[in-house]
Amino acid sequence: MTATAPARPLSAEGRGRLPAPVRDRRPALAALALLLVLGGALTSALIAYRSGDRVDVLVARVDIEIGAVVTAADFGVARVAATGAATIEAAAAQNFVGTSATTRIPAGTLLNRSMFLSASGVVPLRSVVVGVVLSASQRPAVELRAGDVVRVFLVPRDTSGVTTGTVLASAVRVAEIGTSGGGDALRLSLLVPESAATAIVGAAATNSIAVTRLAPETLPAVDFRTE
Repeated sequence: MTATAPARPLSAEGRGRLPAPVRDRRPALAALALLLVLGGALTSALIAYRSGDRVDVLVARVDIEIGAVVTAADFGVARVAATGAATIEAAAAQNFVGTSATTRIPAGTLLNRSMFLSASGVVPLRSVVVGVVLSASQRPAVELRAGDVVRVFLVPRDTSGVTTGTVLASAVRVAEIGTSGGGDALRLSLLVPESAATAIVGAAATNSIAVTRLAPETLPAVDFRTE
C-alpha cells in the first residue's frame, strides 16, 4: 500500500496573493461611442447644409416641340439642390427667349443650354425654312404639331378635275405651326433641303400642295443642328 504524501501547506506568501484585476475597458468603449455619435451628428449637419443650398433654375412649363421658338411663357422655375448639374439659372431666362428648341422637351423637364439654339443658327447648311398654308383638305385630320415629320405633295388638278399627287419632299420637319387668316387654314413652316425649296414654294404659291404625317421615328432629309 502506497503512502500518500501529505498536502504541502501554502506559504504565507501564497496565501496572501490575489488574482490580477481585469483591465476595465468601459472608458475606451465609451470614448468610441462618443466619437461615433459626434461623427453621425456632423454627417447629418453636412447633409442638412447641402440640402439647404438650393438655387432657382428653369424648367419647361409646357411641352416644347422641336424647332419651336420659345417665349417667356414657356419657362417655369423650380428650386433644386445645387448639385453642379447642367441647368439654367432662372435669372438667365431672358437670354433664351426667342431661341429654338433642338429637341422635344416635355413639361416639367429641367432645362439646359444644349436644348436651345439661337434662331440664326438652328438651320443647317444647304437647307431652308419655307412657309405653306394648308386648308383642311390639304392636311391630315389628326392635329399636326411642331416637330412632326411630313411628306409634301404637289396636287395640281388636270382638265378632268382629278387630283394627282407628286412627291416634292419625302420627309421634312415641321418647324412651326400657326393659324392663318382665320377659318380652317393652317400655316406651317417646314425645314427642307435647298434642292426641294423651289418646287415647294411654287406649289404653295398656287395652292397646289398637301402634306401627310409620317411615323414619329421617321428621319427627315435635313434636321435642326443640336450642337
